[in-house]
Amino acid sequence: MSSEKKPVERRQRGYDELRDESGEVREAWKPLAEAVVKMSPAEYARRHDVAQRLLSDNGVTYNVYDENEGHARRWRLDILPFVLAPEEWAKIEAGVIQRARLANALAADIYGPQRLIMEGYLPPHIVYGHPQFLRPLVGFEPPGGVFVHSYSVDLARVADGSWKVMASRADAVSGIGYALENRIVVGQVFADLFADMRVQRLAEFFQAHREAVQSLAGQGRAVLLSPGPHNEAYFEHAFLAHYLDLTLVEGDDLVVHDDRVYLKTLRGLDQVAVIFRRVDSDFCDPLELRGDSALGVPGLLQAVRAKNVVLANALGGSVVESPALDAYMHGAAEALLGEELLIPDIPTIWCGTEWGREEALSRLEHGILRGAFDSRPLFSRRSSAKLGRDLTPAETIALKARLERRGATLVTQDIVPPGDAPIFADGTFTTKPVTVRVFAAWTKNGYQIMPGGLARVSDDDSIKSLSLQSGALSKDVWIPTTGPVSTFSLLRQTKEDVAVQRTGNSPPSRAMDNLFWLGRYSERADNLGRTLRTIVQRRGEGGDGAMQSFLCDFLQAVVPAKLPRNDAQWLLTTLRALIADRAAPDSLPQLLSRVRRTAWSARDRLSLETWQTIYLMTEPDMLPSSGQIFGSAEALTCLDRLVRHSAAFAGHCAENMTRGPNWLFTDLGRRIERSLHLAWLVGQITASAALSESERLRIALEISSSVMTYRSRYLNAYHLAPLLDLLLLDDSNPRSVAFQLAAAERSLEELERITPKGQGTAAVLYARALRKTTEQEGILAEIADSPTALSAHLERLSAGVAGLSDAITDAYFRHAIRHRTGGEKRED
Repeated sequence: MSSEKKPVERRQRGYDELRDESGEVREAWKPLAEAVVKMSPAEYARRHDVAQRLLSDNGVTYNVYDENEGHARRWRLDILPFVLAPEEWAKIEAGVIQRARLANALAADIYGPQRLIMEGYLPPHIVYGHPQFLRPLVGFEPPGGVFVHSYSVDLARVADGSWKVMASRADAVSGIGYALENRIVVGQVFADLFADMRVQRLAEFFQAHREAVQSLAGQGRAVLLSPGPHNEAYFEHAFLAHYLDLTLVEGDDLVVHDDRVYLKTLRGLDQVAVIFRRVDSDFCDPLELRGDSALGVPGLLQAVRAKNVVLANALGGSVVESPALDAYMHGAAEALLGEELLIPDIPTIWCGTEWGREEALSRLEHGILRGAFDSRPLFSRRSSAKLGRDLTPAETIALKARLERRGATLVTQDIVPPGDAPIFADGTFTTKPVTVRVFAAWTKNGYQIMPGGLARVSDDDSIKSLSLQSGALSKDVWIPTTGPVSTFSLLRQTKEDVAVQRTGNSPPSRAMDNLFWLGRYSERADNLGRTLRTIVQRRGEGGDGAMQSFLCDFLQAVVPAKLPRNDAQWLLTTLRALIADRAAPDSLPQLLSRVRRTAWSARDRLSLETWQTIYLMTEPDMLPSSGQIFGSAEALTCLDRLVRHSAAFAGHCAENMTRGPNWLFTDLGRRIERSLHLAWLVGQITASAALSESERLRIALEISSSVMTYRSRYLNAYHLAPLLDLLLLDDSNPRSVAFQLAAAERSLEELERITPKGQGTAAVLYARALRKTTEQEGILAEIADSPTALSAHLERLSAGVAGLSDAITDAYFRHAIRHRTGGEKRED
């Protein structure tokens, strides 16, 4: 390592978590350190690879939208856990419980009597000047007086071994789901060590919190409100909803009637009693708060004031997170709790006073400058934080002027180099800066601390790299215990009789809309993959000019030409664009991207195995990259693999999904799309005269995966009438239009049975009438003998299937649509 000043200064000041002053491994770390040191580098690397594979298979991501064109980034986990001794943890536990109580008391005072302002403990501007101070809630007291149900605090250990609070969260708390996922993965990677060290478990904490919040509410559904799949922590939202038996919803899924919140489901409106909130307060109600918010529920504040729904956390907690408030937390604790802070904040100066401005300038060289109300993690994306020593002379002059004009909008905080956590690499320990996020939850017995946490380790020696958005690694936090380890599980165990039932809660309409389009997009990608595979095969076989001309005509029907047809390389260029160009509209990479985005939106509705199959099918390396030169062999290998993964997904749907709404809508989407594709395919094959009929018919059979069925009936005698019967009219062939329409009719009949009377009747009648067009007497002879009749029949069939899709939307999705998640307006 070079002799740069900053890393050397850090190591001199940081607290070594692994070793004491004499260089000996600390007692709490010894079992872990001894076990890891005994491992060969190859064994440790194997465990690391297992962990990364588990994270990948589980689809664990943390989205950063100013990188990689907004694509999700894989969650970064260092498998070596962060260990805290029981006696150390007891101090943290007491301090964080106190901070949670204080956060709740602060929110109650700010939106209640405002005694801190009246008695001079808190400058008025820190409350009234906060952009997220919600004036419509002044005077409101939530059920049970609980504002802060979930709370988190970021801790750093300073050189003397004590802890400081770097930041806290009391509004929409994040990170707890990632901490739980880390525990699951690391617990598997070091299963024996986890048991031997008697590490405290997490399930009891989650159970106590869930039961406590639900006890505050009346009868109704409990949901987790998420901003949606574009949020950076959407994986966590889906994961927590599944773990806590909550319905994952977005703002579009909820509606307020008569001061009550309802969930829009297939069966109508279900009242919501509890909302576990992951949407920032000011976005929650566009009617009374931010009018530009598309994430909230119009009228939600009125339902909250009427106490017809419990929000966890209650709205308005952003004020409590304010960095400016950190400067006054000591006095607030004495005034509201009558207690000294057990864990103090990092030294903070609010620049809203003359003394504060002078003090800020004097500390600037060794401090951090940031917005007074900017509670984003330090140096994260869009954070206002800057190191004072990094300011240029011109910036320093501008800062002085700003302090005079608007000093109340700024704070300075001392640089507190955090302790160093061990990283194990290449058979030895190194250290990196670390902070620990600890979580508290309100329960019937007061606040309870999750016995673990989310540690974040810098990628380098800079405090600028401790944000997850800046690429920091995460670690599981282990708290060994000398007493018994709880064996409690969230898997319910009860001696009471349980009523047998074959249906669950009615799902949100939006989720079913997403599954419908997942079926459509996945089938569309499969159809395109099979079509391109056949074209690549035929092109690779060579053939005369007639074959090449047919392939060009056929490919041009797949997608509008990108190059003039007189270009000798048109076929090859267009094939490569459709297979590999991620920017080309209607290309295979574009379709697979839609499949993944739509599946991600319905993540909580898919089993782990089904999600893993979709994940593999849509991996970017499934296909060649845009700039990669590839030939027929490489293209066929990729397309074959895609078709296999697509078949695996269809198999998971067919064999693993119960025949409830999730399966019904996914299957309906697939039936609609396959019907449209088959009608298109037959039309293209029969309209061309560039190739012999037998060759064209064989191509159609290959694309539709019906070659073996045809041969078993007709050997190698290729004629139009048998092909039309097989692909259009034979309801025993899973690759025929008749089969798709019959399956769609059955699914719609089942949906009509499980939804309110009359809701799906029109769609069933439409499907039934459409299906009967394939059973008309003499239809085969009519369309086989007349190209004009065949063309008209196929046009009516395509229009009818598109109309069936509209009928399904009108019956079940119309009230759920605000925008199309897959990036596409309804086009059929």
